[in-house]
Amino acid sequence: MQKFNFEQDYSREEKTFVIFGAIILIILCLSVFYPIISIVFLAGSLALTLFYRSFIPILIFLPAYLPFQIALNPSADVDLASGRVIILALALIFFSTVFFRKKPWFRLSHLSLAIVFFLVWSSFSFFSADDSGRFIRKMLVFLSIFPIFFIAGVTLKKFSQWQKLFKYWIYSSFLVSAIGFGQFFLQFFIGQEFFFKLWSKVIAPILYGVNAGEAVASNPSWFVSIGGIDFLRAIGTFPDPHMLAFYLGMSLPLQLVFILKKNKKTLWLPFFISFLTLILTFSRGSYVGLAGIFLWLIFFFWRAGKNPETAQAIKQISDRIKISRIIIFLIIFGVLTLSITPFRDRFFSIFDFDEGSNQGRLELWHEATDTVFYNPILGVGLGNFSNFIRPESKYREPIYAHNTYLDLATEIGLPGVTAWLIIIIISVRPAFSGQTGEIGRLLFSKQKTNNKQTLLLWNLAVSLSILWFALHCLFETPIFSPQILPLFIFLLAFREKANARLKS
Repeated sequence: MQKFNFEQDYSREEKTFVIFGAIILIILCLSVFYPIISIVFLAGSLALTLFYRSFIPILIFLPAYLPFQIALNPSADVDLASGRVIILALALIFFSTVFFRKKPWFRLSHLSLAIVFFLVWSSFSFFSADDSGRFIRKMLVFLSIFPIFFIAGVTLKKFSQWQKLFKYWIYSSFLVSAIGFGQFFLQFFIGQEFFFKLWSKVIAPILYGVNAGEAVASNPSWFVSIGGIDFLRAIGTFPDPHMLAFYLGMSLPLQLVFILKKNKKTLWLPFFISFLTLILTFSRGSYVGLAGIFLWLIFFFWRAGKNPETAQAIKQISDRIKISRIIIFLIIFGVLTLSITPFRDRFFSIFDFDEGSNQGRLELWHEATDTVFYNPILGVGLGNFSNFIRPESKYREPIYAHNTYLDLATEIGLPGVTAWLIIIIISVRPAFSGQTGEIGRLLFSKQKTNNKQTLLLWNLAVSLSILWFALHCLFETPIFSPQILPLFIFLLAFREKANARLKS
């Protein structure tokens, strides 16, 4: 039995993933009938796998697994995402190792300090929380997921390891997109009622947990009414379409860079399916994020075009693939999409302040603003906003401000949301750097890039993923999602690592 060693160069990730996948399938079957046994089996399996040189392979495959993670039910009212259990197991081994070997694990930087301040200030909100139980449950979500930032930052030292992580993430996102794409069109063949019963009764308890599955079924956001017609929205493997939209918004920039560097035409098909699936979520927040990225692309091409080498590279590509035809096709596609009544009505409903859900959201924003005004420092306590405005509400009732920044301001105060904004600003900085011309040249050039140049491209893609996430957060709150928050923390960890590498 070999001891865990951070310095080892693992070459059997795929083999480990197959073994790990088999273990998860066994746990999947056990969790339906024997939830306690499934947790014991998961813990024992993880211990054995981790001891056998699997720490880094599991960490690399974790983002690919998160959209498909099963939920454990250790008690009647607790749903525990298996991804959180895996992260806790990794954190236990990681911090034990760095403690006994006295290895450094904290890199002093603006980003790491902002994250630590955010977590510490979130814990201070305990003193203003009326319901300490809700505070503890939400704080445990943070404490069981944020360690990824430090674990990935220390253990994934090689850029090739990050490239593998993104590769598996991207292929996993292709599969999730295909599932969501199929769900939308399946409703026209098997009917919405049959699909709803199948997914809510069979699939939801396995993926989301028994309690969360019941909550989703009783408060479904899976349907959208447009022009008096109900449509089933794409949800993929997520509990609601908004979380799928967050996931795809973070994945699409990674997919694009991956495809451009791989230069494989066959990969464009799953990319377009991912894009269409994002549209089929009917998530207006994701449309805002998409509009923001399109504006950034206009700015990017305008800046990149000023660089002679980049302009020449774009011209060569234009001559080769007739880029003008692609632009015309995209314009026609956009016009046709907006001419389809459901898409057109859903998009323009963003600006309809008399629309029912918009009115409800504006009322919540007004209540959240008042709450911040009277509780500006510590807020009302993490996880306590719903309890503050609706004391009779239950824990799982979906009562929140539908705006991440307002939710944080109400629950942990203005200092806490300021720390969160600093994290976002630091992370999206490469998207607005002065290296636009250099990045454009690398992106459109057919020449092979070295490690530093490739790192620049991935750094830009990750920054755009975070930018999309930040824009979508204006209309939703994904920071307690056991799928979305870990992926976001992985992106932050990469930004920290890339920033240090590019400065050296």
